[in-house]
Amino acid sequence: MQLGTAKGAWVDELPSVLWAYHTTSRTTTGETPFSLSYGIEVVAPAEVGELSWLVKHYNLEANEQGLRMNLDFVEEVRERASVRAAMYKARMAKAYNSKVRSRNFQVGRTWCCKKPKPLAP
Repeated sequence: MQLGTAKGAWVDELPSVLWAYHTTSRTTTGETPFSLSYGIEVVAPAEVGELSWLVKHYNLEANEQGLRMNLDFVEEVRERASVRAAMYKARMAKAYNSKVRSRNFQVGRTWCCKKPKPLAP
C-alpha cells in the first residue's frame, strides 16, 4: 500500500483502524478481542447514532444486574476461545508438518542444497 499524497493522514485514520481491529473476530478464538476483554459485544458507532429499541428502552439497573449475571459467562467464553485457539494451533502444526520433509544429516556424508533464486527487483 502506498500513501502518496496522504502521507500525514494516517494519524487521523489510526483510531478507526484500531477500533476495527479490536472489534473483528479472530479465526483462532472465534471471538473479538473486545468481547474477551470486557465480556460484552461492542456497539458500533453507527448503531449508537440511530436510536434502536434497546437504546430507547435502556434501564441502568437492569443493565447492571445483567452484567453481574454475565460474569460467569465471560469465563466460559474465554475458556471456549482458549480451547478453540489450541485446536487451531494443532491444525496449523499438522498442516505445516505434512508439508515439511524430515531430513537426517550425518557427519561425513555429502549433500547439496539448491541456490535460491534472486528476488525480482
